[in-house]
Amino acid sequence: MLVMTQQPWSADAVTDLDGLLTAAQDERKRADDPLLVLLPLGDGNGKPKAEGGTFKALGSLAKTHHTYIAGGVSVLPKGNKTPQTIGFLFGPDGKLLLRTPKVTPDYLTGFSDTTCELGKKAKFPTVKTPLGVIGLLVGEDIFQTQLGRALTWNGAEIILNPAIERRDYSYEARLNARLVRAYENLSYVATATPSHVTKNGQTVSLPPGSGFWTWTYRQLRIGKDETFLAAEADIETLRIRRQNPYYNPPVHVRANLYVKGFDAVKEQQPKRALPKTKAGWIKEADLRTVAQAKRNALIGPREDNYDVLVVQPEPRFIQKRTEDPKAIIQRNLEDALSITERAASGPTTRLLCYPEFFLHGQGGYGRRTPATFERIAISFPGPESDQLGEFCAKNKVYIAGSALEKDPKFPGRVFNCAFIINDSGDLIHRYRKIHCADVWGFFPDCTPGSIFTQYVDTFGYDYLFPVADTPLGKLATMVCFDHTVGETARMLVHKGAEVIIHCTSDPHGADRLPWELTRQTRGFENTAYILAPRNGGEYLDPDSVHPSVLERGHSRIIHFDGSVMGEIDTAGRAFMSGSLDLKELRRARQDTAMNSLIWDDPGAYSSVYAKDIGMPLDVWAGDPYVNPYTGYKQLRDVLERYNKTGVYQPPETEVDFGVRTGI
Repeated sequence: MLVMTQQPWSADAVTDLDGLLTAAQDERKRADDPLLVLLPLGDGNGKPKAEGGTFKALGSLAKTHHTYIAGGVSVLPKGNKTPQTIGFLFGPDGKLLLRTPKVTPDYLTGFSDTTCELGKKAKFPTVKTPLGVIGLLVGEDIFQTQLGRALTWNGAEIILNPAIERRDYSYEARLNARLVRAYENLSYVATATPSHVTKNGQTVSLPPGSGFWTWTYRQLRIGKDETFLAAEADIETLRIRRQNPYYNPPVHVRANLYVKGFDAVKEQQPKRALPKTKAGWIKEADLRTVAQAKRNALIGPREDNYDVLVVQPEPRFIQKRTEDPKAIIQRNLEDALSITERAASGPTTRLLCYPEFFLHGQGGYGRRTPATFERIAISFPGPESDQLGEFCAKNKVYIAGSALEKDPKFPGRVFNCAFIINDSGDLIHRYRKIHCADVWGFFPDCTPGSIFTQYVDTFGYDYLFPVADTPLGKLATMVCFDHTVGETARMLVHKGAEVIIHCTSDPHGADRLPWELTRQTRGFENTAYILAPRNGGEYLDPDSVHPSVLERGHSRIIHFDGSVMGEIDTAGRAFMSGSLDLKELRRARQDTAMNSLIWDDPGAYSSVYAKDIGMPLDVWAGDPYVNPYTGYKQLRDVLERYNKTGVYQPPETEVDFGVRTGI
């Protein structure tokens, strides 16, 4: 049993927790259940206390109540003159099981007279308990995707997050981000935040932030006046689920692909000592935001406010060998452009966004092979990009979209490629999808990670994460699955992306909720607009008059604070307009309580990504027509390695997830 509390506490009054811990015992459903009480971040008001004395008192309380006690508090570590926020977990015997220093500064609450571990190699400790394998992310650390991933790769099943909250435009987005951490790591996340703090003798009330978020995207949130929130983590069910190769992010993420990019970001970090005071951190934040703005400054003229059209077509599939691919692609192209034929010429309309597969559908069910993909893929330049370019030049708009693409440099390979054409009709951007259902073996497109060495040797590493410098701001793209891997959006934003067009075809179903929240989290944690066009329907038979129900539209525009600006609330052919304000976005990036990017220093986690972890690179460096992923083979190999090395704990129940092949 986990019990989160929003009862404030302080390092100089640890014994006051005695009554709280006594009351927490009543939250047990069964008398013999192990109990973990998660405290919020301790109130740092007043003279800082020594870590040794504070932790000794906490250990004594844990032993007295035979309870696990976890939390975080600002204390003076041994030999240090500057306070530091340290996360802790004590066992029922009073022993300190986890000690986790906070990585990022206290930027959400306006900083404090403390230091942190920013830029230093983190250990990401975890510990096995009867409740599961537990790790800690303290305060704002939970909003850094890579820290959560690194902790998971060190074995965490339950991530404890002692924190503090405040109400602003991103308040709900931060709560959702905790759910996304659980979803993208197949884990549980438990957060405790205080109901109030004391500042200069004044009690300041805070919004409720304590909650329990699950890998099944369920969530419990504490009420404003509640002291406790009790929840149970079903660890055996989690361990069974982690053995399933289907949608298992810690397994299918291509960790090594990001290492060189992380190294480049590390080189951009300031080489100065970390501040130790609130005033010092405020100055440091200003220096970092100025440096970020300078790195990402646009070249040439710019338009800071313009309208976008998110377009929702209904593509027709190319399924039969007797069908003429070019004829169906042409039909889909004309239909997609006709949706916005009038609106595209509007005086403030500058960017049109089309979804994944809008030209040719998904390639048919039951006929997905490298050879059939090659048959329907387009090329750049080609008649399709020429026609799109003519439309752009005529209407003075940019168009973004995604299609299966052939590249003469890689014979036999087909990429899932997002592209942008400018208002002169020129192709200015191509991005090849990095994470895909290719790892399951039934979507045989080629991702750059599968031929990583040859790909980088041909194009250079930067070609993996292209960002277009345009008058409309720094534009980037992702394709479908990519948005579930937060490292991808983070790399794009490190390279300056302000608007990310997420060309997607995620299907209708219960999984829509976590994918929607993930999209919103990518906007919030990167302070970037996310434009998400989807298909409003699809015709499995190109001659049918009735589209399937697999695609149901609901395209979205996500604000850079993580909220939903607009949604096409229907299936079918449609478009939605929305206004982007890049001046507002750039001002928000100057707000250090909102901009988590400036506190992302890969020095903390890059060494974890450099290990033999996740999906290996160059898996498909051989024959382009022989798919090495068939039957989940590569995923099963990674799972076996995880079970042997302790990344995953095998369940007590013997499981064997069968796999349908030939899909």
